[in-house]
Amino acid sequence: MLLPVLGTVFVVVTYPLLLAVGQSLRATRGGSFVGLRNYASALEDPLLYDALGATGVYAGIVLPAEILAGLGLALLVHRTVHSARVRLAVYILATLPIVIPPVAVGVIARLIYAPGYGVLNHLLRLAGLVQAEIPWLSRRDTAMLAVSSVDIWQWTPFVYLVFFAGLQTVPPESIDAARVDGASGWTLFSRIELPYLRPLLLMVLFFRIADVLRVFDHIFILTGGGPGSTTQLLSIYLYRVAFKFFDTGEAAALAVMVMLGMSLLYAAVTRLLPLERD
Repeated sequence: MLLPVLGTVFVVVTYPLLLAVGQSLRATRGGSFVGLRNYASALEDPLLYDALGATGVYAGIVLPAEILAGLGLALLVHRTVHSARVRLAVYILATLPIVIPPVAVGVIARLIYAPGYGVLNHLLRLAGLVQAEIPWLSRRDTAMLAVSSVDIWQWTPFVYLVFFAGLQTVPPESIDAARVDGASGWTLFSRIELPYLRPLLLMVLFFRIADVLRVFDHIFILTGGGPGSTTQLLSIYLYRVAFKFFDTGEAAALAVMVMLGMSLLYAAVTRLLPLERD
């Protein structure tokens, strides 16, 4: 019964992959076979390493913030909110940012950070915290924080929903027995709840890393990769190689290398964070 569905998914995934691999081995103009020349050309471009560095900085900001904030919110609601209606309200509020299209999120964020008419600068000036407008999107020291805050706002609720669902699987009798024995809140989390959340932590980490590598919409709307190459993440760089410079061979080579890198990263994460509980 599953064969038609799995077969369709296999074809849909495999065909673009084979197409990308084939394109990466051919010249952009003429389509002649060039072997690994596109891969070598991609690795020799210094802008690639700038993009990788920007992607690393972006991931270093959003991943810890989203995981810690989502986990903290899940623990707070799980332990302190017992009303089903309040939990439902929190669930609905957490779902809203996820379902908003990233393009719309980028437009809304631009209304907040843009100079001249940005809401954030207006509120800061009303509060007397700043005298002049801050160009959030055109300064190197604030542009990355601005685009990162948008990602944190939209995807922290996803982390919360995943961890909150995981906390519901913890046996209540284990929690009650630990509390009778005088266990602290940290002991309850580290010894009882965390083992149940470990597989979900792996899933969240991998999904969010994959999303960081393909994030495009709101960054393109807010900064376009600037100022300079400060927010030119790997996805923005791939877009420019393919659609600005029309070098489809090098872009395909980069896409294949990203896929291989993600596969190796997933293998490493699964080894460092085993699925089984202690």
